[in-house]
Amino acid sequence: MMSCIKSSVLIIAFYLFNVGFGLPQQTFHPVSFKNHSENSNSSRVGVCTTEIPTIDLISLPERSKTIPKGNGTKEGYSKIEICCSGYERVPHSHHICEPVCENGCENGNCTAPNVCVCRKGHVKDATGKCIPVCPLGCLNGVCSTNGLCSCNSGYVSDPKGQFCSPVCKAGCGPHGECIAPDTCSCKEGYSVNPATNQCGFHCEGGCGEGQCIAPNTCSCKSGYINVDGTCKPDCPKGCKDGECVAPNKCSCKQGWNLDKTGSVCEPHCNKPCLNADCTAPDVCSCKKGYVKEPASADFNKCVAHCPDGCPNGQCSAPNFCICNPGYMKDNGKCVLKI
Repeated sequence: MMSCIKSSVLIIAFYLFNVGFGLPQQTFHPVSFKNHSENSNSSRVGVCTTEIPTIDLISLPERSKTIPKGNGTKEGYSKIEICCSGYERVPHSHHICEPVCENGCENGNCTAPNVCVCRKGHVKDATGKCIPVCPLGCLNGVCSTNGLCSCNSGYVSDPKGQFCSPVCKAGCGPHGECIAPDTCSCKEGYSVNPATNQCGFHCEGGCGEGQCIAPNTCSCKSGYINVDGTCKPDCPKGCKDGECVAPNKCSCKQGWNLDKTGSVCEPHCNKPCLNADCTAPDVCSCKKGYVKEPASADFNKCVAHCPDGCPNGQCSAPNFCICNPGYMKDNGKCVLKI
């Protein structure tokens, strides 16, 4: 019975790890349930072992039966074979791992992780790519009669005369690469500085009144602060309803005036507001208990309001009536004197 379970364990594990179940690297058949040292794979390049719970290798119906002990260093764990870091499984094979060159290996052979060996008749150029040499070819040049490269304009030959590289007169700096005559390709976070034609720090949107000191990092001048990644003038006292246009300088929009503190823009009304406040340019808002006087063409005058009216009197203050001559107050109303 135990041998049957072990057999099913091997078959199920082979399927699960062949499709990469639960592991980042392409995996292979589990190591058989017998004494197996950690170094048993040393002769197989790129093949490593890892340990997983044995129960994960068994189908659900079989888990109700006796679970094999496994051959891992801990009880309940089993060893399986996987491709080491930097290697991947050869298609249609479950026992061979081959190295991976992340940037490719055109005209060469990937002999180890990120190690590309050029084929015969090819050499690595300044960027690490395998390119043909004379008489097979001369990139950015032509093969001369002496078997060396004669470079096109804007290119220069390497010391051995095997290939031609572009020339950037000002160089590209440590953060860039010359990809064509006087043309730099910059690393992420860097861009070509028009003043030097070299790759310098890049700050998206610029720094305004500041200096880009690292990718997307601005250092602001005195009197300026970093706002959303760019340097803007600072008004420590504030600039309510206005715009801070320079250090400690608040500018108001048309129709607004700066108050005495220099930090608040107040609305301006050309005509004075009577019983009202100037709340916006040429806009008077009545104070509490007052309403706009209909006769005021510019609506800059507000009059007292008495909700119940003032029969036989005049509303002289909010909800306060003064009786006309010949009338007197009686329970808050103006009545005829007797």
